[in-house]
Amino acid sequence: MKRILIWLCVVGLGAAPAWGQDSPRLQKLQPTVGLASNTVQELASAGDSLWAGPLLTVYTEEDERLFAPDDPVVQRRLEEGSNVVLSLAAGGERRGAPALWAGLAFDAGGNTTGAGGFLVSTNGGASFTERPAPLDDPSDSTVTYGTSTLPAVPITQEAGSPPRDLAIEPQADTVWAAGGRSGLRRWTAQNSTWTRSVLPPDTSTRIDPSTPTDFLVAPPLDDGRGSQNHRALSVLVDETGTVWAGTAAGLNRSRPDEVAPSGARAWRLFRPDGTPNSLPGQVVFGLTEQPRPNARNPVWVATLRADGGSVLQRSGLAVTPDGGETFRQPLIGVQVNDVAARRTRVYAATEDGLFVSGTQGETWRTVEEVVLAEADQAFPGTITARAVEVTPTALWVGTTEGLLRLNRADEPRLLAEGREAPPPEWQLFRTEVPVSPDAPTEQVPDVETYAYPNPFAPSRDGAVRIVYDVPQPQTVKVSIYDFGMNRVRTLEEQEPAGQQEIVWDGTDASGLRLPTGTYLYTVEVGGTTVRGKILLAN
Repeated sequence: MKRILIWLCVVGLGAAPAWGQDSPRLQKLQPTVGLASNTVQELASAGDSLWAGPLLTVYTEEDERLFAPDDPVVQRRLEEGSNVVLSLAAGGERRGAPALWAGLAFDAGGNTTGAGGFLVSTNGGASFTERPAPLDDPSDSTVTYGTSTLPAVPITQEAGSPPRDLAIEPQADTVWAAGGRSGLRRWTAQNSTWTRSVLPPDTSTRIDPSTPTDFLVAPPLDDGRGSQNHRALSVLVDETGTVWAGTAAGLNRSRPDEVAPSGARAWRLFRPDGTPNSLPGQVVFGLTEQPRPNARNPVWVATLRADGGSVLQRSGLAVTPDGGETFRQPLIGVQVNDVAARRTRVYAATEDGLFVSGTQGETWRTVEEVVLAEADQAFPGTITARAVEVTPTALWVGTTEGLLRLNRADEPRLLAEGREAPPPEWQLFRTEVPVSPDAPTEQVPDVETYAYPNPFAPSRDGAVRIVYDVPQPQTVKVSIYDFGMNRVRTLEEQEPAGQQEIVWDGTDASGLRLPTGTYLYTVEVGGTTVRGKILLAN
């Protein structure tokens, strides 16, 4: 799904049991005063619990607060390491608790993200284990597909193979991963291993394991070989057991009755054809199932126009209400980052705000600005929505400026028109660490300034925010230095009194992106100078 800033949607299925303060799970979760990062890129729900990335935070409706996993594996991989959560899937049940899979990515050089493996919990987040990235052995030069033995290029490098999307089957004994260059992979609890799924090559729209075939199983290679359809970006298992796989070449479908005894699947590839009855764009990076009573659940498909693709392609949203028999295009010309749905409403997270439809996409309302319930909070600017999710009691929107929550009872007001319907009030969760607190604690340390997110990756986060306290209205000067104490950037703002923040995009005074490294900064305010450090990862 493009750069790391375009995020995928996995809507968790299955209900989670209620968890009280004395439950084993909450004994393993630590209350937290805010998010670890205000760029919320991933959301997944299980029952009334909502999990958020990129550094794993969970909100429980019963307790009405945020928690962070108190697990050494999570702390080592996320808090102390350079990994971030690129994909999340919650749902299914094993041993009476929902499963949670978090797909990790890390900087493998430049703007390329690498496969960081997985964090897995089978008890609702009480504890986690690690699983390695599903890569191949160098000797894996063939793949068995039904009656055929196909040549294959083994994917042995983490670069370009992060887990971009995940899907958990209802019993949590099978997990699917869309891994970019590593393609579509399937994990089963029975074998505790990953297998490579064979999708159609770019030259075909159907394959069947009972029919002999011959093609190379590989993503696009430098020598021109390989298939865009073997670069997997999204995956979904719907209510019927049908597996949907979005790739850089279109949308693949495999139904439950199309599975051979060996486990190999027949696939049908859907591509855009320039008509309103197909996909708008070729790159399929988001898939969501909508629960509908007395009918088959529609599948919503977020697409992008492929670079160099047909001029007939456009970014937008498609939906198939009948398992792929027909498609329509309810939202065109908009970059949709994520989709979530209830029985009667559909929500699309876009670069231009939150789109809401109560008519199955026939008409849409756009939410560009929000009214906050807390008078002392302010939402900076319009919504840039990266992720959206629903729980039984709330609507959640992940943005570049924090996590928004709206009570379910207030959701219909998003569609209301006229002055008689005032806008609903949202709850905002952000990084909440005060500077120079009156009563420092382990969770709220005594610091005069800090920066978040830190480490800061411009390709993922967009900007880093430097926080400080202003005793009275005045001009604040922030200077940023490289590790050799050469000043690379100066920022100035006229600030009111109170806790304030200034934004830095990781560039120098001439607008050039700075290299990876440690940067020091000073804040000159109130006749004093305070200092901090930023880890920049390009």
